[in-house]
Amino acid sequence: MQTLRWRLTLWYGGMAAVILILLATILYLSARSSLVEIRQDDVRDTADSVSQVLEETGTPASAVGNVRRKDVRTVWAIGEVRREDVQVVIKDADGGILAATPYGGRNAPEIDASDVAYPEVRRDGRYLTTTFHSEEVPGATGVVYTVLPTWDPVLRRLFLIEVAAVVVALALIAGFGPKLAGRALKPLESVSTVAGELRRGRLGSRVNLPELKSRRDEVGELASSFDAMAESLERLFEAERESKETLRRFVADASHELRTPLTTLLGYLDVLEESGDTDPVVRHRVFQVMREEGGRMARLVEDLLVLARLDEGREMPAEVVDLVALAREVVGNYPDRRIELVTPDHVVPVLADPEALRRVISNLISNAVKHTPPENEILVSVDREGREAALRVVDEGSGIPEDALPHVFERFYRAESSRAGEGTGLGLAIVRETVEALEGRIEVQSVPGRGSTFTVRLPLSEKIPEKASQGKVSPL
Repeated sequence: MQTLRWRLTLWYGGMAAVILILLATILYLSARSSLVEIRQDDVRDTADSVSQVLEETGTPASAVGNVRRKDVRTVWAIGEVRREDVQVVIKDADGGILAATPYGGRNAPEIDASDVAYPEVRRDGRYLTTTFHSEEVPGATGVVYTVLPTWDPVLRRLFLIEVAAVVVALALIAGFGPKLAGRALKPLESVSTVAGELRRGRLGSRVNLPELKSRRDEVGELASSFDAMAESLERLFEAERESKETLRRFVADASHELRTPLTTLLGYLDVLEESGDTDPVVRHRVFQVMREEGGRMARLVEDLLVLARLDEGREMPAEVVDLVALAREVVGNYPDRRIELVTPDHVVPVLADPEALRRVISNLISNAVKHTPPENEILVSVDREGREAALRVVDEGSGIPEDALPHVFERFYRAESSRAGEGTGLGLAIVRETVEALEGRIEVQSVPGRGSTFTVRLPLSEKIPEKASQGKVSPL
């Protein structure tokens, strides 16, 4: 955190220093340009005054003496420019000096009078110059000039002020920059603290500071995003724990379910070894039981494989299936039971894997058959309800206790009333997960002693099965 504070201070301090130096340079150059313009005006005004006096008096000495007597000052900004800094030299036609200001004759620049004439003022090296000619004094030429000092008092004072301002600004940045950066970064300390708690395994930790989240800047957005990330992490870890617990229970239940038929098989193998060769009746009974237990194990393994494929989230091969025709086909597999099938005259198309959907219908009917006495009726109905296809299996069996309803679709769950019955305890779990994989849902209603109703709802397909399109089944 200390390093970041100083980095911010150096970055922004450096930018501020560059901007200050740039502004100071612009101001200095602007002042220098203005000073040059003032000196040009001084030269021009002096040339105008001297030429007028010379024309009025005809005497060069009087014209030059007028410049010394006036001692005019022009005030500019933070300093003064003296007119007495302007020098005048009046020469005759041969170049001799007729009159000059006290210092005019010493440093007068060598210029051609034809190059520049009043009111034009030209910069010639370190001089600003102009010339004028006299009509009253034939051949007389006046040279008016001033020297541009390299270190003018006005510019020197301005330069010193700018340097002092930059130094003070840099000192303030170095002194207060880290503190201001620390105040700006202070809210991040809360985020850092929560990050440390999350690293130590406290997944319930949150920034949870309303004054921080209410800020409409990057810090407020960071706090809100951090809490959202922490919540997602907590949900993921919770889901992982639940998944591990579910897997543990699944393995334990599967082991238990497989152990029972295996124990039975091993027991009957012992019986077969002891008396199978001497007693045909016993041998027949042993083989019959072993076949039943082997079939039970095969069904259990098959159901486990189906659930494993569903857990992997594999994409099912989908095609348009007529739910009416499929229900009629599955009901036909139970000729010995009283099952009434109620369907519309038109097709009810759904997009699904035919084998997976057949398994759903078969498991629901098998569940109804298992819990319904042979003399009672089972009702299977298919219809359209809005934009959904609805499949219902209604039985007149023993029903499901209210406390067992939330668990009927759990793996290996069997109500107390069905503990002694056949089945692996995976049929309804397969039904639910298959229906959800087909983007549908399943509902259950039950009254103990009167029966249960299972309803499967699937999205209707906009297409119709190939058989219906060929005229074998009415599409409407």
